[in-house]
Amino acid sequence: MRVLGWAALTGVLWAMAWPGIGGVTPLAFVAWLPLLHALELHEAARSRRSFLPYVLVAVLLWNAATSWWFFLVSEPLGTRLVSGLSPMLVNSLLMLLPWWFMRPVRRYMGRTAGYTALVVAWIAWEHLHHLWDLKWPWFTLGNVFAARPAWVQWYEVTGALGGSVWVWLVNLVLHHALRMHDGARQANRRWLLAAALFGGPLLVSCVRYFTYGTDAPTAEVVVVQPNIDPYSEKFGGMDPLVQLDSMLRLAEGSMTSNTALVVMPETALQESATIDLRTDPVKLHGLWENDIEQAESVRRLRAFQQAHPGVALLTGMSSARLFRGGEELPHTARPIDGTDLWYEAYNAALFLPSHGAAVCYNKSKLVAGVEMMPFESVLGRLSALSVDLGGVSGSLGTQEERSVLSDDHHALRIAPAICYESVFGAHVGAHVANGANLIAIITNDGWWGDSPGPRQHLTFASLRAIEMRRSVARSANTGISCWVDPRGVVHDRTAWWKPASFRAQMPLNGTPTIYARSGDVTGRAAWVLLLVMLVRLMALRIRSGLTRRAG
Repeated sequence: MRVLGWAALTGVLWAMAWPGIGGVTPLAFVAWLPLLHALELHEAARSRRSFLPYVLVAVLLWNAATSWWFFLVSEPLGTRLVSGLSPMLVNSLLMLLPWWFMRPVRRYMGRTAGYTALVVAWIAWEHLHHLWDLKWPWFTLGNVFAARPAWVQWYEVTGALGGSVWVWLVNLVLHHALRMHDGARQANRRWLLAAALFGGPLLVSCVRYFTYGTDAPTAEVVVVQPNIDPYSEKFGGMDPLVQLDSMLRLAEGSMTSNTALVVMPETALQESATIDLRTDPVKLHGLWENDIEQAESVRRLRAFQQAHPGVALLTGMSSARLFRGGEELPHTARPIDGTDLWYEAYNAALFLPSHGAAVCYNKSKLVAGVEMMPFESVLGRLSALSVDLGGVSGSLGTQEERSVLSDDHHALRIAPAICYESVFGAHVGAHVANGANLIAIITNDGWWGDSPGPRQHLTFASLRAIEMRRSVARSANTGISCWVDPRGVVHDRTAWWKPASFRAQMPLNGTPTIYARSGDVTGRAAWVLLLVMLVRLMALRIRSGLTRRAG
């Protein structure tokens, strides 16, 4: 029971440290200590039982305490349980893998190598969680500092994975200092090392935080928060054009003659548009990208621009693209009933520059189980199993290009991030490396009510601002909207569940950071080290087997 109690304490400490839950950030530097102590107790007892169930208790408590808001989705009870429990359980089970890998490394290569393997495997796993179909980087350890931008200004070099390494190193050195009893001098050295590992990066960050400045030009940006209920109004309960008109009125209330850009939230445009097939028009919930300028909502946006010359518009939309005969079909294409035609649906953004043609951007990082079914390209269509959170359900299409939405009149180069995409540092960095000087996050967090979910999501915008040294304009349908300066400081934060708009002068930094140019080097390095350790482990196991046979 002692081992179980220490393991559970780690889960509690991580929940207390996590933004939007406890928010006691310093606890991150000691949160792993109880579980590491439990491991020592378990091994001292020479138990034949696996230690992994104790790890599962710790990480499942952490996951459940910090993501319980999954269950607030207004779906039937069975669907709600599946959509809430699945990410908690799957993520918790995946968190066992680094601990499982540590055990054989400790056995064949020693204690220090085992702990090194734990850190390396954990960072590699976090990196994988940014890339594969089950991606869920919400619990990247470096995200724990999202509400403390002054602590992690060096993320402009390492990204959030650097924070994960920081957390692990301090925890392991403290564990080593607490475990060893070999004289005052040795103990003091370990405590000094722990203090240096904690205080060094913190000091560097604080100096950078208080001395950072930019002389970059600014642009006046208006951010709109319409507060349209996603359950009862947005997708059918309220006319889409009435929704649009209300957003434009909110924008006008904050605009001046100097306004360069208006930003509206995810899926702001929900018009059921038609496209002429020279036979019968086809109607779809969303806008056809093949003929986007003909949609009534786009015409109203163009009329708004005529009334406010020089203003660019960025808004979310549900859209689709028609594939005609002879075109290659993606695996997410859907047939149009009664025809031999296919279409692909998107969670998208529409950009109308102050001068020039409309540009569509299709969300690239999709939410597993809601906007895509994992591994569908291999397993076949599984869209019937997806959870419907408005718009077009089932597996959506994506785009590979990391587009920059440009308006030459105001020297705007926008990196669009639709909802979940704002959690992926390297993804946003790819847009910045392509020339973006402003990040625009458009989201609809209203599905989870006034819970820790939207607040956690908000804090991650600060990490993207630091990593890229870019201003962030954040438009959320029901809140929380704001803008974030290049130091990661949140400004003009709106109230939850209230219509609002505001304007701000946002710096347009042009030089990419080291992290934007290089991406997650920390994660890639972890994979290289993991491969080296795997090869070494296999060689030692083979040698050990040969020795036993020879004996």
